[in-house]
Amino acid sequence: MTGFLRSLDFVTSFTFWLDNSALSVWVISNGYLWPALESIHFLGLSLLIGTVGLFDLRLLGFARNIEPKTLHRLVPLGVLGYGINAITGALFFVGDTGQYVYNDAFHFKILFMLLAGINVAVFYLTTYRQVGGVSAGGHTPLLAKIIGGISLVLWLGVITCGRLLTFYRP
Repeated sequence: MTGFLRSLDFVTSFTFWLDNSALSVWVISNGYLWPALESIHFLGLSLLIGTVGLFDLRLLGFARNIEPKTLHRLVPLGVLGYGINAITGALFFVGDTGQYVYNDAFHFKILFMLLAGINVAVFYLTTYRQVGGVSAGGHTPLLAKIIGGISLVLWLGVITCGRLLTFYRP
């Protein structure tokens, strides 16, 4: 129990320190920054889901008249969207640490993001080369379909938990 209390004390101290940092004060005190960050966060999400989601759907067998490698060329835009969301998300976290640290929806969102990252690694380590050779009208390997389906479910989980953050404030 002592280890748990120490870790809880660390979280409380870290939250207090972060909430009183200059960056946190800047994020919270600027009346237009939070809404602007939310808009930018949504644009990043649109880039991410609009490209990676489309690629995942192709892996599942939708839009078979498009070669997977053609859609894969859009994935860097999704990575850009993820980067935008990582930066804006970090600013949200710094701006209102207490809303996130003790929020189960945030914990699940981070878990889904971690699992999505592992899923991406599995794709590139196992089936990426096979998928690159699939022509228009061709079928992707079963493992690629499974990975694409898991990716869609995980990103929908990230979106859902992100939306639920405001409803499960501590």
